[in-house]
Amino acid sequence: MTDQSPASLRDLLVDRLHYSDLAPPVRELLRELVPEEQARSGGGRVGPVQLRSITAAGWRGIGPRTTLELPPGPGLVIVAGPNGSGKSSFAEAAETALTGRNSRWDGRRATDWQKGWRNLHSPDVTPEVSLVLSVGERGEAVTVRRTWHGTKVDEARTRVEGPDGSERKLEEVVDAEALDLSRPFLPYSELGSMINGTLGGLHDAFFKLLGLELLAEFDARVKDTVSGCKQTVEHTDALTARLLDELGTLDDPRAREAAQALSTAKPDVGRVRALLARRAPAAEAELGRLRQQATLAGPDPAEVGGAVARLREAAAGAEEARYGSAEEARRLAGLLEAAIEHQRRSRGTDCPVCGAEDRLDRAWAEQARREVERLQTAAADAEAARQKVAVSVRAVHDLVQPVPVWLRGEGSPLTAVWQEWARCRDVAHPRELADRVERAAAALDDTCRQVREEAARRLAEHDGAWQPFAVRLAAWADAAEAKEAAVDRGKHARKARTWLRPIIDELRDERLRPFARRSQEVWRQLCEHSSVTLGSVTLGGTPGRGRVVLDVSVDDMSAPAYSVMSQGELHSLALSLFLPRATHAASPFGFLVIDDPVQSMDPEKVEGLARVLDACARDRQVIVFTHDTRLQQAVAHLGIKATVLGVSRQTDSVVGVETLTDPVEQALGEARAVSLDPGLPQDVADHVLPAMCRVAVEAACLETARRRLRDEKGLGLRAVEERVECLDRTKSYAALALLGDEQQHARAAVEWICPGGWALIEVFNSGAHTPLPTVDDRKDLVRRTRKLATAIRGSARAQLTGGAR
Repeated sequence: MTDQSPASLRDLLVDRLHYSDLAPPVRELLRELVPEEQARSGGGRVGPVQLRSITAAGWRGIGPRTTLELPPGPGLVIVAGPNGSGKSSFAEAAETALTGRNSRWDGRRATDWQKGWRNLHSPDVTPEVSLVLSVGERGEAVTVRRTWHGTKVDEARTRVEGPDGSERKLEEVVDAEALDLSRPFLPYSELGSMINGTLGGLHDAFFKLLGLELLAEFDARVKDTVSGCKQTVEHTDALTARLLDELGTLDDPRAREAAQALSTAKPDVGRVRALLARRAPAAEAELGRLRQQATLAGPDPAEVGGAVARLREAAAGAEEARYGSAEEARRLAGLLEAAIEHQRRSRGTDCPVCGAEDRLDRAWAEQARREVERLQTAAADAEAARQKVAVSVRAVHDLVQPVPVWLRGEGSPLTAVWQEWARCRDVAHPRELADRVERAAAALDDTCRQVREEAARRLAEHDGAWQPFAVRLAAWADAAEAKEAAVDRGKHARKARTWLRPIIDELRDERLRPFARRSQEVWRQLCEHSSVTLGSVTLGGTPGRGRVVLDVSVDDMSAPAYSVMSQGELHSLALSLFLPRATHAASPFGFLVIDDPVQSMDPEKVEGLARVLDACARDRQVIVFTHDTRLQQAVAHLGIKATVLGVSRQTDSVVGVETLTDPVEQALGEARAVSLDPGLPQDVADHVLPAMCRVAVEAACLETARRRLRDEKGLGLRAVEERVECLDRTKSYAALALLGDEQQHARAAVEWICPGGWALIEVFNSGAHTPLPTVDDRKDLVRRTRKLATAIRGSARAQLTGGAR
């Protein structure tokens, strides 16, 4: 998934190994252990993926079906609304529809999630979340819809439809591996997880993203080789010590000779083997056969009993589920779906088959949909039961072993019983197989026990007390030879690991370096005025036990990241680590969904965030959900192009979405709409309309004041907001916009740019004392307001101060 594939990484390892100064045995060991490259799944990815819309119904804070339409192509989209408006429900809906999970609830109690995922105000609305994706270079519209058919959060079905309504597989549209590695969703919960330092998942994602699994597997193989060699040596040493203690208790010259061979600094394996070989070949063959019989093992009764029980349970479940009816259920479901589709397309209610009138009404459609869901569930249950039976039969067959080679050709009772056991593999019927296996296993286990007891008795009689020691000495000789090989191999493996660890670290850091640089760039933009500096970003450990290592310093002094960073800096850190991962060149996702990144950020960081989002939006669709108006202010302050969508929530979880124009035009549009209402009560017109006009003028003043303070005074966002937040009257708004707080000249400045403007401001303040009896009066008030607002907005380019005086 990166520009360098795992194959090139393997080539780098082999090349460095070739030119190393390692001894030949060490190089050979490493060549033996280096893994082959693993081809990544291509998935069904067909090209870049963007979002066209997000829809939710009966989900979280959204009751009736509501759709968030998104502008196509790259660009910044701000979805704004107060807390509780439902905006985050859209973000969670997008993630849940595409991934089947909601990061916000990961790690939380299941009972909380069970209570909170459905909308409480719309119990009769079928919960649903869906995305319309723009897929591929031609922007083909693909809908991913997740619908719940039960009360539990996992009782849901995801359906993917092409532009023609045909069903597709999700993996044909979105590569599951890419969705895991380049996940384009950053929920607020993940921003918060940085505060707790839970970076293990991020480490593992980067490890896979950079194609570093080969390094981890290589290191694990070498480590396991070292460990395995050590265990072999320790096992043989312990076996030697036990045998020496026990040989000392046996009054037999062979035992004393064996003890002498085992007592040297390097035990003499050849001497022990020569000692064991001193007997007639025929006797040795007989002893070999008896040893085989003494260690004979038939089927494990407990294992067989468990497998048989599971087989019977699966068979009973399959019979109960009537698995033979799965195809019939699917056929009926298909017929009903076709009938539903016919009714939807034709909009008729007459039956096309029998001609009955008014049979295919809405009630019939709802009942038919429920029957389709029931039939699909029944088919799925039957198929699952059938699969469970097949798995259980295969598990029982796997327990049945053929007759051992050394037993074949004998006419013994054991051979006959074992053959009966082996024939169980030919039985396919689950109940017959369970009965046959149960009987045959019991018979074979009993026969094996009798053979073992007889062989042990005959071995004991054959050579008295010495023979058991001879058997154990033979096993010891094998272990001692394995130890000799393990000592050399372990020595080579330790040298190999010493050489390999810095090579792995170097290659890993080399792969990570572009991402680390990007993280540092994002951090610098977000935290330009912070005393905390983010240095190198590296990966430590291995998948499952790894961590992201952050080099953090405060005023050039190293410090632990989580102890010195504010919450806003931690959120900035989360963005710094998320964006390089989500926007790397090979990601198929042309969009990002970020939920509430502004919280806890001071004005400078908000301004830095706006710049970072603007840079990402040049080649991606960046959708940011926020309740904090400072991001919109920063975007306007910096002149960044963005689409702003407003989300509002009425009673009973009715959520509305509208595209917001600039504040001045929005206020003027609302005022004009009110002014044109002939049925507007007089007291409402006299009180409300002047207030609405005042909002438009004050918005124009704020825009002009912010621009003037930024461009002429050179003030930053924090200083600008401190100047404007203390304004309380329209006249003070105008003074700051036109003169920079010189209140005594405000009237002259307003009259200079718009004659009659000061009187209009007085009208705003007088409210009901200036009656507006007719529609024409009200329209004239809005017209004069627009003229004043336009003049104020245009004044930012004029030198008004000197002229007003």
